[in-house]
Amino acid sequence: MTSFMIYFRGFSGFTVAKGFYVLNTYNIFFDISALILSTITLLIFVFQKEKHTAQNRLFLSLAIDEFVMTLADIFGAVLIEARNPALLFWTQLANLLYHVAHALMPAIFASYVLVLTGLYKKYKKGFFISLFTPWLVLFILQLTNPFTGFFFYFDENLVYHHGKIFMLLYATAGLYIIASIFYILRYRSTIPRGRGILLLIFIFFCLVSNQIQMHNPHLLVEAFAVVTMTFCLLVTIEAPSDVYNSVTGVQNRAMFLQDTVNLLKNKMSYKVIIIKILNAEYYMTNLGYKVMENIMREIAQWLVQITNNDAVYDCNNSNFVLILYGPILDKTNQILTYLVNRFSTDWLVQERVLSFETQICSVDVPKDISQLDHLMSLIDATGVKSENRVNLLRRDQLSYIQRRKAVEQAIDRALQSNTFQVYFQPIWDAHANKIHSAEALIRLIDDDLGFISPEEFIPIAEKNGAITAIGQFVFEEVCKMFSLDQLHGIGVDFLEINLSTVQCMHKNLPDIFMDTLSHYNLPPSAINLEITESAAINNQETFQQTVNALRNCGFSFSLDDYGTGYSNATYIFSQDFSIIKIDKSILWEAEKKESARVVLRNTVRMIRELNKKILIEGVETEAQRRMVVDLGCDYCQGYFFSKPVPKSQFLEFCKDFNRSH
Repeated sequence: MTSFMIYFRGFSGFTVAKGFYVLNTYNIFFDISALILSTITLLIFVFQKEKHTAQNRLFLSLAIDEFVMTLADIFGAVLIEARNPALLFWTQLANLLYHVAHALMPAIFASYVLVLTGLYKKYKKGFFISLFTPWLVLFILQLTNPFTGFFFYFDENLVYHHGKIFMLLYATAGLYIIASIFYILRYRSTIPRGRGILLLIFIFFCLVSNQIQMHNPHLLVEAFAVVTMTFCLLVTIEAPSDVYNSVTGVQNRAMFLQDTVNLLKNKMSYKVIIIKILNAEYYMTNLGYKVMENIMREIAQWLVQITNNDAVYDCNNSNFVLILYGPILDKTNQILTYLVNRFSTDWLVQERVLSFETQICSVDVPKDISQLDHLMSLIDATGVKSENRVNLLRRDQLSYIQRRKAVEQAIDRALQSNTFQVYFQPIWDAHANKIHSAEALIRLIDDDLGFISPEEFIPIAEKNGAITAIGQFVFEEVCKMFSLDQLHGIGVDFLEINLSTVQCMHKNLPDIFMDTLSHYNLPPSAINLEITESAAINNQETFQQTVNALRNCGFSFSLDDYGTGYSNATYIFSQDFSIIKIDKSILWEAEKKESARVVLRNTVRMIRELNKKILIEGVETEAQRRMVVDLGCDYCQGYFFSKPVPKSQFLEFCKDFNRSH
């Protein structure tokens, strides 16, 4: 700054007073402060992560324009004070550059507002050309200023004067400001409230500083006010944490929500492509978080490259989303082909070869989906794997994905509000001719979706991990019922609970169960745990530890749905199952075919010779009951006795049945 003072000290009229940079006519202290702040703004912005969006590019244009305007204002003021004929060309150039930049600033700001409202996606390039037309006309006229003096001129004494159409600059700026205010207020629902207020404050300070400078020409405060407000935009609207995912460098979920709201409210048609990396969690566990950060960043940057588009978003949980609108819509099929081909091949990242299982879904908005909630449900829904590495979903599969997400939300609501219900299906003891136990079955009746079949929601719960909480809910309810309702008094010896594969992945499951039993003062013999044949065989090593620990605690086990899996007799006698439950399909086939009866008869004989108890599921008629009894089975379960019913009905049924038999 000292060298700056020395350099201009030779010019007449330059003085230094009380630490302020003051000319005879102009106080450039505010301009110098603005230049410093403008430089800081540019440096912070440039050294942040790479910017892809139209919003970022316009902000950068605004910051550069203000830097040029401020610098030109300083040199223009100093050169005007110098009144040196030898520097007249540079004096005119500096002032011309200042006025060009000053006129451009409101045009850029109006475009910035249009981007924040999302309207720029709706309008074509012709609209933006027309938006800048007033400035282009001014620019052409300004280029003639050295010859015409339309905007400013210097008299024979090298004194600065405004030209005949100088006020046209302010009139044009006023039009842009009015347009900006209109768009901010008219489309305020598309801009977060805080941002809209900040934009209006920006305009207010610009207008106030302009009036101050107009009535006090020696106070060059306008540039300082504009740059200060631009710095405020940098640390709020342009803050990376508010716009970008810190890992991948592309726009984050919040920006996707904002842009989607803008597009929907502006009634635009566009496409959304959702890319789900289904096995990302597996690689995260095996390679570590830092390695996966680099991998996800590389994928994100590749998506930006193939779309040549600013609408690439990281919506969390390894979900990337593309928004396609305008001319790029015609390249949708080409982009989908790129995606399928790339994710069908391996990725080489840091000398690691990775194979990603991916689900890709293309959605027309608003044709396929017209509500934000439905779109977000589709993005957040659990992905569906296929035989191929890449699962490209068809349009007719969207309803399945949406239904799946709706069921996930219903599960979450039921867990939070404790509205799952436990039904009980009685089990008949063929030897004692009484109801001696029951199978506890979970039921979900949602306020929005109504009754949801366990066959639908249980696989979904196993996928997203909710089955663990559901299983504990059932266990708790069964223990509470056994303790409070004194089931032994009505002939019920124990209750059966299905054990999920996912539950058995938790090593602390035995401790959780035992703590629950202790709370209700029940022995483990009050509960019989069921595991399916396919689950047990497919997870021998994992299952064995948990099952052995539960068995050591005193729990007994049943093998459920025998005959639907591998029907591995070796597995039956190698495990200590108390009861083998033969699937209903075998019984129903045995009624129709002699060959099936032979299979059933030999299956029962084999299990009996292994000293296991036998339960036949799906008994619905008297003929089936007699067949089961004649085969020598121990227990029956099915609609012939009772369908699954709520606790109160089950208790009444047991009392009536066991009293009458």
